[in-house]
Amino acid sequence: MSGTVITDLRRRGAVDPGRLLAGPLRGVGLQRLDPGWCAELVADGIEHAIYVTAGSGLAELPESAVHPDRPERAEAGLPLVEGTAVVLPLGSRTVLTAGTAGLEFFHALLAVPLPSRGGDPR
Repeated sequence: MSGTVITDLRRRGAVDPGRLLAGPLRGVGLQRLDPGWCAELVADGIEHAIYVTAGSGLAELPESAVHPDRPERAEAGLPLVEGTAVVLPLGSRTVLTAGTAGLEFFHALLAVPLPSRGGDPR
């Protein structure tokens, strides 16, 4: 098969899909956080999609998801376990914190086109 590329993300870590694919995908990779380590994801001009492949941890909930009648949500966060998927739309943020076994996740970055300044281009 000419033009076919196979990449082992466990060995390579991350790749730039722009070399092979058109569209909004700007980066893909497998990331690992050691136990207790954190990573902040901010969706400023890009959106993030993660899929937990191993380990466990927590994703900090946005303030809008914390309800005064349920304060435990603010402390607990969203549990991350193998098979969990999280998408951060434009303008949102979270902090991922690895559990005692660490946290491994597939991470995709998607570009968000900026709206044109002149309104409808038609």
